[in-house]
Amino acid sequence: MKISPAPVVVTLVAIVCIGLAITYNGQKMAAQANGPKPEPTESIAPNVTVINAVPSTYQAYVSGHGEAKAHWALTLKAQVKGEITTMSEQFATGNLVKKDQVLAQIDNTEYLQAVASAKATLADAKLALQEEQDLGGQAKREWQRSGVTEAPSSPLVFRTLQLEAAQATADNAQYALQTAQRDEKNTRLSAPFDAVILSRDIDLGTYVSIGDTLATLNSTDKVEISVPLSLSQWQNLASDKSGEVILSDVTTQNQWQGYIARFEQHLDDSSRQRSVVVALDKPFEQATPLLPGTFLAVQIAGKSLDNVIKLPASAVSQDGLIWYVNEQNSLVSIKANKVFERDEYVYISPIEGQSNLRVVARPLVSYLNEMLVNPVVEEMP
Repeated sequence: MKISPAPVVVTLVAIVCIGLAITYNGQKMAAQANGPKPEPTESIAPNVTVINAVPSTYQAYVSGHGEAKAHWALTLKAQVKGEITTMSEQFATGNLVKKDQVLAQIDNTEYLQAVASAKATLADAKLALQEEQDLGGQAKREWQRSGVTEAPSSPLVFRTLQLEAAQATADNAQYALQTAQRDEKNTRLSAPFDAVILSRDIDLGTYVSIGDTLATLNSTDKVEISVPLSLSQWQNLASDKSGEVILSDVTTQNQWQGYIARFEQHLDDSSRQRSVVVALDKPFEQATPLLPGTFLAVQIAGKSLDNVIKLPASAVSQDGLIWYVNEQNSLVSIKANKVFERDEYVYISPIEGQSNLRVVARPLVSYLNEMLVNPVVEEMP
């Protein structure tokens, strides 16, 4: 059998091509294995915003909170008994009333009668006293005309004891009249000071007894706010009561200019802190009235403090640390010693051995001590 040469040639050509391909791929792989390796990527320090913090002199401010309370708070009670016969239109909750303004009237018939009876009794007592004075003078003159040089052996001779008894009776009658007049005056119900009416507990025709509650009043002359302070805050407070006082409503942010009224001289039983009492005169006459019961934020200007660092409040972390960048551009954390706070800033004591701090403006929770950073200086407003 005779074999054709064409298939044999095709087969040999295919084998040669496959061999060449294998050789080429092997050489390519070897070249890649022996070629230059890629260089490792260098780590880049993150940018950190810092503030150049330099110690300076600042006026300290003491901050606290408290509730505005009326200077005087009174539960008005009946001093006499009787029926309410008249009542003023002003005698209603929320109204402002003046001192001694009559709000209501208790039937005063029996009290007027008591005054008249006391006056009659006093007149009789005065008459008896005058008679005793005349009789005593007459007795002395008669004793002198008798020529006796010795003093009488009994005070009854000159009617001395009778005169004392008549004087005591007259004094008692005078006090009885004053009592009757006081009771009659108390039938007219009035505020003992300029006040706002918080509640009214009687109506026209109500019969009241002694001690019954008639109304609840708050004075309008001023409000006071008791602000408890820590020991460090007291150390920043001036002792002459001259510091400016700013009162801010924590709800509406309305502000008023107050003043220091007094310093308490005892510790509160619950907070164990000493309080400063600040005040505002004429609270209802302000452009925006300051009502009793308003919860206020209080800022009091204190002493002028040297060698203090001012920082934005954001520079202090939630755990009370500040972060700064040292000369090696590494992060360092340290506990902040706060001297006082005001608005959006915190004022701290200098860090020992650091005259010019580069403080991180907004530290992150991911920061670590000795972490390398690239500080970017930001001007503090």
